[in-house]
Amino acid sequence: MKYHNNMKIFIVGGGEIGKALAVYLARDGYEITIIDREESVVNSIGNTVDAICFQGNGASFATLKELNANEADIFIAVTDSDEMNILSCLTAHMMGAKHTIARIRDVDYAGQNRFYRDKLGLSMTINPDLATAMEVSRLLRFPLATRVEVFARGRAELVEMSVGEGSPLNEKSLIEIDQNMGINLLICAVVRQGEAFVPKGDTVLRTGDILYMTGAAEEFRKSFKKLKLPVKPLKSVMISGGGRVSSYLAVALLRQGARVTIVEKDKKVAQTLSEAIPKASVMHDDTLAYFDSMSSSDIANTDAFIALTENDEYNLVAAMFAESQGVGKVVSRINAKSRLKVLPPGSGICTVSREDVAVDRILGYSRSLLNAEDNDAVESLYRLMDGKIEFIEFKIDENDKNLNIPLKNLKLKRNILLGCIMRDTRTIIPRGDDMLMPGDTALIATINRQIARLEDIFIS
Repeated sequence: MKYHNNMKIFIVGGGEIGKALAVYLARDGYEITIIDREESVVNSIGNTVDAICFQGNGASFATLKELNANEADIFIAVTDSDEMNILSCLTAHMMGAKHTIARIRDVDYAGQNRFYRDKLGLSMTINPDLATAMEVSRLLRFPLATRVEVFARGRAELVEMSVGEGSPLNEKSLIEIDQNMGINLLICAVVRQGEAFVPKGDTVLRTGDILYMTGAAEEFRKSFKKLKLPVKPLKSVMISGGGRVSSYLAVALLRQGARVTIVEKDKKVAQTLSEAIPKASVMHDDTLAYFDSMSSSDIANTDAFIALTENDEYNLVAAMFAESQGVGKVVSRINAKSRLKVLPPGSGICTVSREDVAVDRILGYSRSLLNAEDNDAVESLYRLMDGKIEFIEFKIDENDKNLNIPLKNLKLKRNILLGCIMRDTRTIIPRGDDMLMPGDTALIATINRQIARLEDIFIS
Protein backbone atom coordinates (compact mmCIF):
# COMPACT_ATOMS: atom_id res chain seq x y z
CA MET A 1 0.00 0.00 0.00
CA LYS A 2 1.32 3.44 -0.93
CA TYR A 3 0.42 6.45 1.16
CA HIS A 4 1.57 9.98 1.90
CA ASN A 5 3.34 10.01 -1.47
CA ASN A 6 3.27 13.81 -1.40
CA MET A 7 5.53 13.83 1.64
CA LYS A 8 9.18 14.83 1.15
CA ILE A 9 12.00 13.37 3.21
CA PHE A 10 15.66 14.43 3.01
CA ILE A 11 18.45 12.18 4.26
CA VAL A 12 22.00 13.46 4.70
CA GLY A 13 24.49 10.61 4.86
CA GLY A 14 24.33 7.50 2.70
CA GLY A 15 25.97 5.05 5.10
CA GLU A 16 24.31 1.94 6.51
CA ILE A 17 21.71 3.91 8.48
CA GLY A 18 20.95 6.40 5.70
CA LYS A 19 20.66 3.73 3.02
CA ALA A 20 18.38 1.53 5.14
CA LEU A 21 16.13 4.50 5.94
CA ALA A 22 15.92 5.37 2.25
CA VAL A 23 14.95 1.80 1.32
CA TYR A 24 12.12 1.55 3.85
CA LEU A 25 10.78 5.08 3.44
CA ALA A 26 10.83 4.84 -0.37
CA ARG A 27 8.97 1.55 -0.07
CA ASP A 28 6.32 3.38 1.97
CA GLY A 29 5.78 5.78 -0.91
CA TYR A 30 7.54 8.94 0.27
CA GLU A 31 9.62 11.21 -1.98
CA ILE A 32 13.20 10.69 -0.85
CA THR A 33 16.24 12.91 -1.45
CA ILE A 34 19.66 11.62 -0.34
CA ILE A 35 22.76 13.80 -0.02
CA ASP A 36 26.27 12.44 0.46
CA ARG A 37 29.76 13.77 -0.23
CA GLU A 38 30.99 10.54 -1.85
CA GLU A 39 30.15 9.96 -5.52
CA SER A 40 30.43 6.17 -5.14
CA VAL A 41 27.91 6.19 -2.30
CA VAL A 42 25.47 8.33 -4.26
CA ASN A 43 25.77 6.11 -7.34
CA SER A 44 25.32 2.92 -5.32
CA ILE A 45 22.14 4.15 -3.62
CA GLY A 46 20.82 5.58 -6.88
CA ASN A 47 21.04 2.14 -8.48
CA THR A 48 19.09 0.41 -5.72
CA VAL A 49 16.65 2.93 -4.23
CA ASP A 50 13.86 4.95 -5.83
CA ALA A 51 15.22 8.30 -4.64
CA ILE A 52 16.77 11.57 -5.77
CA CYS A 53 20.52 11.19 -5.09
CA PHE A 54 22.81 14.22 -4.89
CA GLN A 55 26.55 14.46 -4.32
CA GLY A 56 27.35 17.39 -2.10
CA ASN A 57 27.58 18.93 1.35
CA GLY A 58 24.37 18.35 3.30
CA ALA A 59 25.12 21.27 5.63
CA SER A 60 25.61 23.77 2.82
CA PHE A 61 22.90 26.41 2.49
CA ALA A 62 23.53 26.59 -1.26
CA THR A 63 23.14 22.83 -1.67
CA LEU A 64 19.99 22.66 0.41
CA LYS A 65 18.50 25.66 -1.37
CA GLU A 66 19.19 24.06 -4.77
CA LEU A 67 17.38 20.89 -3.63
CA ASN A 68 14.45 22.80 -2.04
CA ALA A 69 15.13 21.43 1.44
CA ASN A 70 12.80 24.13 2.78
CA GLU A 71 9.96 21.90 1.52
CA ALA A 72 11.11 18.88 3.58
CA ASP A 73 8.49 17.32 5.82
CA ILE A 74 11.30 15.49 7.61
CA PHE A 75 15.02 16.23 7.35
CA ILE A 76 17.26 13.45 8.71
CA ALA A 77 21.04 13.77 9.18
CA VAL A 78 22.88 10.51 9.90
CA THR A 79 26.48 11.08 8.76
CA ASP A 80 29.44 9.89 10.84
CA SER A 81 29.97 13.45 12.12
CA ASP A 82 27.81 14.76 14.96
CA GLU A 83 28.76 18.33 14.09
CA MET A 84 27.73 17.84 10.46
CA ASN A 85 24.41 16.36 11.54
CA ILE A 86 23.64 19.20 13.94
CA LEU A 87 24.62 21.90 11.43
CA SER A 88 22.67 20.22 8.61
CA CYS A 89 19.53 20.05 10.71
CA LEU A 90 19.93 23.62 11.97
CA THR A 91 20.32 24.92 8.42
CA ALA A 92 17.33 22.94 7.17
CA HIS A 93 15.22 24.09 10.13
CA MET A 94 16.09 27.74 9.52
CA MET A 95 15.14 27.29 5.87
CA GLY A 96 11.70 25.96 6.78
CA ALA A 97 11.94 22.15 7.06
CA LYS A 98 9.07 20.96 9.26
CA HIS A 99 10.88 18.33 11.33
CA THR A 100 14.57 17.53 11.81
CA ILE A 101 16.24 14.38 13.17
CA ALA A 102 19.97 14.07 13.95
CA ARG A 103 22.20 11.14 14.83
CA ILE A 104 24.36 12.26 17.77
CA ARG A 105 26.86 9.87 19.39
CA ASP A 106 29.16 12.10 21.42
CA VAL A 107 28.28 11.89 25.11
CA ASP A 108 28.74 15.65 25.61
CA TYR A 109 26.32 16.43 22.79
CA ALA A 110 23.87 13.66 23.65
CA GLY A 111 23.31 15.16 27.09
CA GLN A 112 22.05 18.43 25.60
CA ASN A 113 18.89 17.12 23.91
CA ARG A 114 16.60 19.71 25.49
CA PHE A 115 18.80 22.56 24.25
CA TYR A 116 18.86 21.14 20.71
CA ARG A 117 15.10 20.71 20.74
CA ASP A 118 14.17 24.06 22.28
CA LYS A 119 16.84 26.32 20.76
CA LEU A 120 17.85 24.61 17.51
CA GLY A 121 14.50 23.11 16.55
CA LEU A 122 15.61 19.48 16.48
CA SER A 123 12.57 17.20 16.63
CA MET A 124 14.57 14.14 17.64
CA THR A 125 18.11 13.02 18.38
CA ILE A 126 19.20 9.39 18.22
CA ASN A 127 22.25 7.98 19.96
CA PRO A 128 22.72 4.52 18.34
CA ASP A 129 25.20 3.40 21.01
CA LEU A 130 22.87 4.17 23.91
CA ALA A 131 19.85 2.71 22.09
CA THR A 132 21.79 -0.51 21.40
CA ALA A 133 22.90 -0.79 25.02
CA MET A 134 19.30 -0.44 26.19
CA GLU A 135 18.19 -3.13 23.73
CA VAL A 136 20.82 -5.54 25.08
CA SER A 137 19.82 -4.68 28.65
CA ARG A 138 16.22 -5.65 27.88
CA LEU A 139 17.37 -8.89 26.25
CA LEU A 140 19.16 -9.92 29.41
CA ARG A 141 15.95 -9.92 31.44
CA PHE A 142 14.75 -13.20 29.90
CA PRO A 143 17.28 -15.93 29.04
CA LEU A 144 15.10 -17.38 26.25
CA ALA A 145 14.21 -14.06 24.63
CA THR A 146 15.95 -13.12 21.41
CA ARG A 147 14.38 -9.66 21.29
CA VAL A 148 12.49 -7.50 23.78
CA GLU A 149 10.78 -4.21 22.89
CA VAL A 150 8.80 -1.93 25.16
CA PHE A 151 5.88 0.26 24.21
CA ALA A 152 3.21 2.38 25.88
CA ARG A 153 6.01 3.96 27.94
CA GLY A 154 7.09 0.65 29.40
CA ARG A 155 3.65 -0.67 30.39
CA ALA A 156 3.66 -3.43 27.79
CA GLU A 157 6.29 -5.52 26.04
CA LEU A 158 6.92 -7.47 22.87
CA VAL A 159 9.09 -10.58 23.32
CA GLU A 160 10.60 -12.74 20.60
CA MET A 161 11.54 -16.32 21.53
CA SER A 162 12.02 -19.74 19.92
CA VAL A 163 10.21 -22.98 20.76
CA GLY A 164 12.70 -25.62 21.85
CA GLU A 165 12.19 -29.39 21.90
CA GLY A 166 11.62 -29.45 25.63
CA SER A 167 9.46 -26.31 25.71
CA PRO A 168 6.05 -26.66 27.39
CA LEU A 169 4.64 -24.82 24.36
CA ASN A 170 5.87 -27.47 21.91
CA GLU A 171 3.06 -29.40 20.16
CA LYS A 172 0.42 -27.29 21.91
CA SER A 173 -2.31 -25.38 20.10
CA LEU A 174 -3.00 -21.75 20.98
CA ILE A 175 -6.39 -22.80 22.36
CA GLU A 176 -4.71 -25.29 24.70
CA ILE A 177 -2.20 -22.68 25.83
CA ASP A 178 -4.96 -20.17 26.50
CA GLN A 179 -7.28 -22.55 28.33
CA ASN A 180 -4.90 -24.82 30.22
CA MET A 181 -1.74 -22.87 31.01
CA GLY A 182 -3.24 -19.73 32.48
CA ILE A 183 -0.87 -17.22 30.89
CA ASN A 184 -2.04 -13.70 30.15
CA LEU A 185 0.00 -13.18 26.98
CA LEU A 186 -0.92 -13.16 23.30
CA ILE A 187 1.07 -14.89 20.55
CA CYS A 188 0.68 -12.36 17.73
CA ALA A 189 2.93 -13.83 15.04
CA VAL A 190 4.81 -17.03 14.28
CA VAL A 191 7.77 -17.55 11.96
CA ARG A 192 8.11 -21.13 10.71
CA GLN A 193 10.87 -22.12 8.30
CA GLY A 194 11.36 -18.49 7.34
CA GLU A 195 7.68 -17.77 6.68
CA ALA A 196 5.71 -15.46 8.96
CA PHE A 197 1.99 -15.80 9.68
CA VAL A 198 -0.66 -14.71 12.17
CA PRO A 199 -1.65 -17.83 14.14
CA LYS A 200 -5.20 -18.99 14.77
CA GLY A 201 -6.65 -20.81 17.74
CA ASP A 202 -6.00 -24.24 16.23
CA THR A 203 -2.40 -23.42 15.25
CA VAL A 204 -0.08 -26.00 16.84
CA LEU A 205 3.36 -24.71 17.81
CA ARG A 206 6.36 -26.75 16.71
CA THR A 207 10.04 -27.04 17.57
CA GLY A 208 11.95 -24.23 15.86
CA ASP A 209 9.01 -21.83 15.63
CA ILE A 210 9.84 -18.21 16.44
CA LEU A 211 7.10 -16.58 18.50
CA TYR A 212 6.23 -12.91 18.98
CA MET A 213 4.33 -12.42 22.22
CA THR A 214 2.74 -9.29 23.67
CA GLY A 215 1.42 -8.49 27.11
CA ALA A 216 1.79 -6.36 30.21
CA ALA A 217 5.39 -6.02 31.35
CA GLU A 218 4.71 -7.65 34.72
CA GLU A 219 2.86 -10.58 33.11
CA PHE A 220 5.88 -11.97 31.25
CA ARG A 221 7.76 -12.97 34.39
CA LYS A 222 4.59 -14.45 35.95
CA SER A 223 3.70 -16.36 32.78
CA PHE A 224 7.23 -17.64 32.19
CA LYS A 225 7.29 -18.98 35.76
CA LYS A 226 4.00 -20.81 35.16
CA LEU A 227 5.50 -22.32 32.01
CA LYS A 228 8.63 -23.23 33.97
CA LEU A 229 10.74 -21.17 31.58
CA PRO A 230 13.93 -19.65 33.07
CA VAL A 231 13.64 -16.16 34.54
CA LYS A 232 16.85 -16.25 36.56
CA PRO A 233 17.86 -12.74 37.66
CA LEU A 234 21.21 -11.55 36.35
CA LYS A 235 24.05 -11.58 38.83
CA SER A 236 27.20 -11.66 36.71
CA VAL A 237 27.74 -10.30 33.18
CA MET A 238 30.91 -10.36 31.06
CA ILE A 239 31.31 -7.83 28.23
CA SER A 240 33.88 -8.11 25.44
CA GLY A 241 35.02 -4.76 24.07
CA GLY A 242 35.32 -1.38 25.72
CA GLY A 243 33.50 0.90 23.28
CA ARG A 244 30.63 3.27 23.90
CA VAL A 245 27.93 0.60 23.76
CA SER A 246 29.80 -1.40 26.40
CA SER A 247 30.15 1.67 28.61
CA TYR A 248 26.43 2.50 28.47
CA LEU A 249 25.50 -1.15 29.03
CA ALA A 250 27.82 -1.58 31.99
CA VAL A 251 26.36 1.47 33.75
CA ALA A 252 22.80 0.20 33.16
CA LEU A 253 23.61 -3.29 34.47
CA LEU A 254 25.40 -1.96 37.54
CA ARG A 255 22.30 0.06 38.39
CA GLN A 256 20.33 -3.20 38.27
CA GLY A 257 22.69 -4.76 40.80
CA ALA A 258 24.68 -7.04 38.48
CA ARG A 259 28.43 -7.65 38.69
CA VAL A 260 30.03 -6.47 35.45
CA THR A 261 33.37 -7.52 33.97
CA ILE A 262 34.63 -5.73 30.83
CA VAL A 263 37.48 -7.28 28.84
CA GLU A 264 39.34 -4.84 26.55
CA LYS A 265 42.64 -5.58 24.81
CA ASP A 266 43.63 -1.93 24.25
CA LYS A 267 45.45 -0.78 27.39
CA LYS A 268 44.54 2.92 27.09
CA VAL A 269 40.85 2.14 26.50
CA ALA A 270 40.83 -0.28 29.44
CA GLN A 271 42.43 2.33 31.69
CA THR A 272 39.93 4.99 30.66
CA LEU A 273 37.01 2.63 31.29
CA SER A 274 38.36 1.63 34.68
CA GLU A 275 38.48 5.27 35.74
CA ALA A 276 35.08 6.12 34.24
CA ILE A 277 33.23 3.08 35.67
CA PRO A 278 35.02 2.21 38.95
CA LYS A 279 32.33 -0.26 40.06
CA ALA A 280 33.00 -2.48 37.02
CA SER A 281 35.92 -4.92 36.82
CA VAL A 282 37.91 -3.91 33.74
CA MET A 283 40.42 -6.45 32.43
CA HIS A 284 43.19 -5.57 29.97
CA ASP A 285 43.22 -8.79 27.95
CA ASP A 286 42.04 -10.57 24.82
CA THR A 287 38.61 -12.04 25.49
CA LEU A 288 39.38 -15.57 24.32
CA ALA A 289 42.63 -15.58 26.30
CA TYR A 290 40.72 -14.32 29.33
CA PHE A 291 38.23 -17.17 28.94
CA ASP A 292 41.17 -19.61 29.03
CA SER A 293 42.33 -18.11 32.33
CA MET A 294 38.90 -18.48 33.96
CA SER A 295 38.16 -21.44 36.19
CA SER A 296 35.21 -23.69 35.41
CA SER A 297 33.36 -22.29 38.43
CA ASP A 298 33.94 -18.69 37.25
CA ILE A 299 32.44 -19.55 33.86
CA ALA A 300 29.56 -21.43 35.49
CA ASN A 301 28.78 -18.33 37.56
CA THR A 302 28.71 -16.06 34.50
CA ASP A 303 25.04 -15.49 33.67
CA ALA A 304 25.56 -13.65 30.39
CA PHE A 305 28.27 -12.85 27.85
CA ILE A 306 28.00 -9.88 25.48
CA ALA A 307 30.41 -9.47 22.53
CA LEU A 308 30.53 -5.79 21.53
CA THR A 309 33.84 -5.24 19.74
CA GLU A 310 33.97 -3.56 16.32
CA ASN A 311 34.94 -6.88 14.67
CA ASP A 312 31.96 -9.03 13.60
CA GLU A 313 34.00 -12.18 13.12
CA TYR A 314 35.65 -11.88 16.53
CA ASN A 315 32.30 -11.22 18.21
CA LEU A 316 30.76 -14.35 16.70
CA VAL A 317 33.73 -16.57 17.53
CA ALA A 318 33.79 -15.32 21.13
CA ALA A 319 30.02 -15.71 21.40
CA MET A 320 30.10 -19.28 20.08
CA PHE A 321 32.87 -20.14 22.52
CA ALA A 322 30.88 -18.67 25.42
CA GLU A 323 27.83 -20.68 24.36
CA SER A 324 29.93 -23.85 24.14
CA GLN A 325 31.05 -23.25 27.73
CA GLY A 326 27.48 -23.20 28.95
CA VAL A 327 26.98 -19.47 29.51
CA GLY A 328 23.21 -19.10 29.75
CA LYS A 329 22.68 -15.90 27.76
CA VAL A 330 24.96 -14.89 24.89
CA VAL A 331 24.58 -11.75 22.75
CA SER A 332 26.77 -10.68 19.84
CA ARG A 333 26.91 -7.34 18.12
CA ILE A 334 27.01 -7.74 14.34
CA ASN A 335 26.88 -5.28 11.46
CA ALA A 336 27.11 -7.47 8.33
CA LYS A 337 24.14 -9.84 8.40
CA SER A 338 25.88 -12.19 5.99
CA ARG A 339 28.08 -13.18 8.95
CA LEU A 340 25.04 -14.81 10.58
CA LYS A 341 25.53 -17.79 8.26
CA VAL A 342 28.43 -18.96 10.42
CA LEU A 343 26.16 -19.54 13.42
CA PRO A 344 25.47 -23.26 13.88
CA PRO A 345 21.86 -24.50 13.50
CA GLY A 346 19.96 -24.26 16.75
CA SER A 347 22.32 -21.70 18.24
CA GLY A 348 20.81 -19.62 21.01
CA ILE A 349 23.07 -16.63 20.37
CA CYS A 350 21.15 -13.34 20.10
CA THR A 351 22.47 -10.70 17.72
CA VAL A 352 22.09 -6.92 17.77
CA SER A 353 23.00 -4.30 15.18
CA ARG A 354 23.64 -0.69 16.14
CA GLU A 355 22.55 0.40 12.68
CA ASP A 356 19.29 -1.60 12.80
CA VAL A 357 18.44 -0.19 16.21
CA ALA A 358 18.94 3.37 14.94
CA VAL A 359 16.89 2.72 11.81
CA ASP A 360 14.02 1.26 13.84
CA ARG A 361 13.89 4.24 16.18
CA ILE A 362 14.04 6.81 13.38
CA LEU A 363 11.46 4.97 11.27
CA GLY A 364 9.04 4.75 14.16
CA TYR A 365 9.41 8.41 15.01
CA SER A 366 9.16 9.45 11.36
CA ARG A 367 5.99 7.46 10.89
CA SER A 368 4.46 9.17 13.92
CA LEU A 369 5.36 12.63 12.56
CA LEU A 370 4.04 11.91 9.10
CA ASN A 371 0.74 10.65 10.48
CA ALA A 372 0.24 13.67 12.70
CA GLU A 373 -2.46 15.12 10.45
CA ASP A 374 -4.48 11.90 10.65
CA ASN A 375 -6.86 10.96 13.45
CA ASP A 376 -4.47 8.24 14.57
CA ALA A 377 -0.98 9.05 15.78
CA VAL A 378 1.61 6.32 15.38
CA GLU A 379 3.35 6.32 18.75
CA SER A 380 6.04 3.81 17.82
CA LEU A 381 6.95 1.15 15.28
CA TYR A 382 8.97 -2.07 15.51
CA ARG A 383 10.30 -3.83 12.40
CA LEU A 384 11.15 -7.53 12.44
CA MET A 385 12.45 -9.93 9.79
CA ASP A 386 13.78 -7.07 7.63
CA GLY A 387 10.44 -5.30 7.74
CA LYS A 388 8.21 -8.28 6.88
CA ILE A 389 6.63 -8.04 10.34
CA GLU A 390 5.71 -4.71 11.89
CA PHE A 391 4.26 -3.90 15.29
CA ILE A 392 2.67 -0.45 15.29
CA GLU A 393 1.46 1.44 18.34
CA PHE A 394 -1.55 3.71 17.71
CA LYS A 395 -3.00 6.38 19.97
CA ILE A 396 -6.78 6.43 19.51
CA ASP A 397 -9.10 9.45 19.75
CA GLU A 398 -12.85 9.96 19.53
CA ASN A 399 -12.79 10.48 15.74
CA ASP A 400 -11.61 6.96 14.98
CA LYS A 401 -13.99 4.51 13.35
CA ASN A 402 -15.08 1.16 14.83
CA LEU A 403 -14.98 2.40 18.43
CA ASN A 404 -17.17 0.97 21.20
CA ILE A 405 -17.94 -2.10 19.08
CA PRO A 406 -17.17 -5.62 20.39
CA LEU A 407 -14.17 -6.98 18.52
CA LYS A 408 -16.10 -10.15 17.70
CA ASN A 409 -18.37 -7.97 15.51
CA LEU A 410 -15.43 -6.55 13.55
CA LYS A 411 -13.38 -8.28 10.88
CA LEU A 412 -9.64 -7.79 10.58
CA LYS A 413 -7.86 -8.00 7.26
CA ARG A 414 -5.66 -11.00 6.57
CA ASN A 415 -2.27 -11.11 8.31
CA ILE A 416 -3.25 -8.44 10.84
CA LEU A 417 -3.78 -8.92 14.56
CA LEU A 418 -4.69 -6.63 17.44
CA GLY A 419 -1.94 -7.47 19.92
CA CYS A 420 -3.05 -5.63 23.04
CA ILE A 421 -4.91 -2.56 24.27
CA MET A 422 -3.56 -0.15 26.87
CA ARG A 423 -6.30 1.68 28.78
CA ASP A 424 -5.45 3.94 31.70
CA THR A 425 -3.19 1.75 33.86
CA ARG A 426 -4.38 -1.57 32.40
CA THR A 427 -2.94 -3.68 29.60
CA ILE A 428 -5.69 -5.77 27.99
CA ILE A 429 -5.16 -8.94 25.98
CA PRO A 430 -8.10 -8.48 23.56
CA ARG A 431 -10.98 -10.94 23.55
CA GLY A 432 -14.19 -10.99 21.55
CA ASP A 433 -16.16 -8.81 23.96
CA ASP A 434 -13.45 -6.17 24.33
CA MET A 435 -13.81 -2.84 22.51
CA LEU A 436 -11.55 -0.03 21.34
CA MET A 437 -12.28 3.26 23.11
CA PRO A 438 -11.08 6.86 22.80
CA GLY A 439 -7.85 7.38 24.73
CA ASP A 440 -6.72 3.77 24.25
CA THR A 441 -3.35 2.81 22.88
CA ALA A 442 -3.50 -0.20 20.54
CA LEU A 443 -0.63 -2.41 19.38
CA ILE A 444 -1.19 -3.86 15.91
CA ALA A 445 0.81 -6.71 14.35
CA THR A 446 1.02 -6.80 10.55
CA ILE A 447 2.73 -9.25 8.20
CA ASN A 448 3.74 -8.14 4.70
CA ARG A 449 1.40 -5.15 5.01
CA GLN A 450 1.89 -1.44 5.52
CA ILE A 451 -0.82 0.47 7.35
CA ALA A 452 -1.08 4.19 7.93
CA ARG A 453 -4.20 4.41 10.08
CA LEU A 454 -6.05 2.22 12.56
CA GLU A 455 -9.02 1.90 10.21
CA ASP A 456 -6.72 0.23 7.67
CA ILE A 457 -6.76 -2.98 9.73
CA PHE A 458 -10.51 -3.58 9.36
CA ILE A 459 -12.53 -4.97 6.45
CA SER A 460 -15.03 -2.24 5.71
